[in-house]
Amino acid sequence: MPEPLRFDRLPVTGALAAHVESCWFMRGASAAALPEGHRILPDGCMEIVFQLGAPFLELGGDGRWHEQPARLLVGQMTRRVEVRPGGEIDTVGLHFHPAGAAAFVEGSMKRFRDCIGDLDAALGEDLAPLAARLRQSRSNASRMALLMAWLQGRLRPGDAPMAEASRLLQLAAGQLDIPSLGLALGLGERQLRRRFETAVGLAPKRFARLLRFQRVFEQQRESDATVWAQVALECGYFDQAHFNRDFRAFSGLAPRQLLADADPLTAFFLSVSSKTARAA
Repeated sequence: MPEPLRFDRLPVTGALAAHVESCWFMRGASAAALPEGHRILPDGCMEIVFQLGAPFLELGGDGRWHEQPARLLVGQMTRRVEVRPGGEIDTVGLHFHPAGAAAFVEGSMKRFRDCIGDLDAALGEDLAPLAARLRQSRSNASRMALLMAWLQGRLRPGDAPMAEASRLLQLAAGQLDIPSLGLALGLGERQLRRRFETAVGLAPKRFARLLRFQRVFEQQRESDATVWAQVALECGYFDQAHFNRDFRAFSGLAPRQLLADADPLTAFFLSVSSKTARAA
């Protein structure tokens, strides 16, 4: 039998909760705990990940598996990425709100789009000492406390109007007129796009498309064709063909194929309703 994989998520509270949605933890004794690997799909948020066990492997465009850095900055993704563990799994992650990473990372978030890169290089900081302290702290609560203290030291002013714009789009599940959103914030469409890409990493319209894609998993996980047609309309798609195009653009798969092959973590990360849940 496969070895059990444990996954926990703790919501962030206090002042940092305006920028960071949650801290998550994943443990497994070996790669056998996640035998089929993990499919990372776009979810509209950036992450910071510390691999305290063995680094993960990422499937490259050349069809070969490449070892990832031990500490990762995960930018906004617009396509799927296949990863698999390289050995013991001991992972700690920070899941930001859509505009949250910009409060801790200098410069435009747009430059990290579709990039899973070395965190130390992105921040210009040697994080090996922090990783060592995280490795020594075995409880989730103590690890989270270390990360919150580290983030507090990096906190910088974010773009509050863009954080509000992303929040309004989330509340509307992407079904919000972008020019009207700009007018409500006192911004023209070009200015909104430029500032939104800097703070969030994606253009507002693409971010809205991602939210509709994500909404599918909250509405329905059944694979019956009639159900999918209904889901497409409920999630703001013009028709099922429009829905299928977006689904393939973001996941590379048809809806039924994705859900049939989804590993438990894929379903968990994409579930809008489980963002502050705790799973094991």
